[in-house]
Amino acid sequence: MSWIGGLRERLFPQPLDSVAALDRFVGQRAAFVAQTSLYGYLKARMGMKYPRYFEDPGFAGLIRAASVKLFVSAAADLAVHSAAVVGSDGRLDADERAALARHAFDAALRHALAADDAAEVPPGAADAFAARVRGTDWDAAASGEAAFAGSTADVVRVAPVVDEFKALDRPIVRNSMRFRWREVRRELQRRLDPASVAAEWRRDGG
Repeated sequence: MSWIGGLRERLFPQPLDSVAALDRFVGQRAAFVAQTSLYGYLKARMGMKYPRYFEDPGFAGLIRAASVKLFVSAAADLAVHSAAVVGSDGRLDADERAALARHAFDAALRHALAADDAAEVPPGAADAFAARVRGTDWDAAASGEAAFAGSTADVVRVAPVVDEFKALDRPIVRNSMRFRWREVRRELQRRLDPASVAAEWRRDGG
């Protein structure tokens, strides 16, 4: 899993005026937030010893598995928020927003995960996401932090850190991830052309 494409797009931003552009945004930003949040937490917790842990094959495998699980959670949150924003102000109804969110989530996992990463995706992730969007309050999901509760909780839950430390670290780690999501939401607001995406989805994808 890589967020290099997302970094390139941050340096040379283009309008998000198509479904494909929105799909890329969801996958790239979810990967960026998941990796920087998880790796930042682990480096802070391990201190100067972190290179030793990251180079250990066994522990590196645990980190990779955790990063995939957190990416899935982050992609789910951002797909819901993005579809909610696109469909707000009557541009899409609830069923259309749910379908767009499922499309963005599926595209994120399909394009961002290598074959060996895909094995770490939690079983039933697609079904769980489908159930989530059926019960989503789309108006709430379009604004603020309402859509991002899953990943901000999961960053500590999936990290390969002992439970004693997780309990101590949870508030500051979650706040750090909330800050990263705030920047992503601002970028989405700046770049998104919701009317164009909604029109394309209704014409071709909905």
